[in-house]
Amino acid sequence: MFIAMNSEVSTRMVLASDYTITREGLRSLFGQAPEVDIIGEAESVGATPKKVREMVPDVVLIEISGPGRAPGLRAVAEITDRSPEARVVVLTSNSDLPYAHSMLAKGVSGYLLTDSNTSQLFAAVRKVTSGGKFIDPTFGNDLVWHAAGRRSRVARPILSRRELQVLRALVRGYTNTESANLLKLSVKTVETYRLRLYRKLNLRSRAEIVEYALANHLLAESD
Repeated sequence: MFIAMNSEVSTRMVLASDYTITREGLRSLFGQAPEVDIIGEAESVGATPKKVREMVPDVVLIEISGPGRAPGLRAVAEITDRSPEARVVVLTSNSDLPYAHSMLAKGVSGYLLTDSNTSQLFAAVRKVTSGGKFIDPTFGNDLVWHAAGRRSRVARPILSRRELQVLRALVRGYTNTESANLLKLSVKTVETYRLRLYRKLNLRSRAEIVEYALANHLLAESD
């Protein structure tokens, strides 16, 4: 049973997924809720930003699955950049913590795993509709949404322009090959830069890199 989000104001929603059966299932689910008005659907993750600009929804529920991380990250980044009034909820099978951090850095309002139950999905939409954030309980709210505030910002090493570019690609979940294509470098060069970053920053994992970048505001591409 749907848990009412707001009995007076309808939430305009766009659904997005590469899979027809997923969109049909979500449409049927939310079709039972008078509080939600499905105003459009994007037939692929890549087509979502354009659909959002056309329909101007309150909430975008985007299901991201399949191989590779870059397409989903790019789509979310474009939505939050060009349609900042839309609150984005990501529904994904990807339980990788750095990927969740990357989505957070892109400005998503909700991040939910596909093995969640219906009540959690409704709760996520209700939460972001009211202006809040929702993260799958699997991660723990404090761990993901407030990780950036836990790392000290003092005396950080100075990174070169290229090191910053590789760091941003790493934070956003790009593979070495995707990073190499993006930066027009060889895969071996990207691997070298990544190793250099770990040593220079005295960090041991991608999760720590993500946390460091968020805490020190290193994701703004002004250089």
